[in-house]
Amino acid sequence: MRKVVLNKVAMNKFELLSRDDIAAVLRIEQAANNYPWTEAAFASSFADSYFSYKLLDNAGNIVGFYIAQLILEQLELFNICVESTEQGKGYGHTLMQHFLQEGAARGATEVFLEVRSSNLAAIALYQRYGFTQTGLRKGYYVSSQGKEDALLMCCIL
Repeated sequence: MRKVVLNKVAMNKFELLSRDDIAAVLRIEQAANNYPWTEAAFASSFADSYFSYKLLDNAGNIVGFYIAQLILEQLELFNICVESTEQGKGYGHTLMQHFLQEGAARGATEVFLEVRSSNLAAIALYQRYGFTQTGLRKGYYVSSQGKEDALLMCCIL
């Protein structure tokens, strides 16, 4: 595994995600993903070990978010999403940078995630931040072809 070196995040406005944001992030998730999280999944991610942030544009609109959990020194990214109309503008990189910096500030030394094997853009993003594939979950995700594999990825901070 390659060690990640964190750079300073560009000046963007991040705020902690709250239960009041569930409707907005659910809308973003549904527009951006064929198999989105449910409202219940979002609602369940506010336990003490979770930390989640939203990224706001200059008008105060949510353009993206991430949901993560830290247990001891192990950080896991559960969801990261950018508004479909804002994709390709660097917000994914901004969210990843903030996620990794926030995790490191909270004491994380290892980061884990899983990603659909067909999500080449996300895989490339993760690889850019030092993630390498460490495993495979066969048939983990529902897909239009029935089932799709999940790549397990990890990096060291």
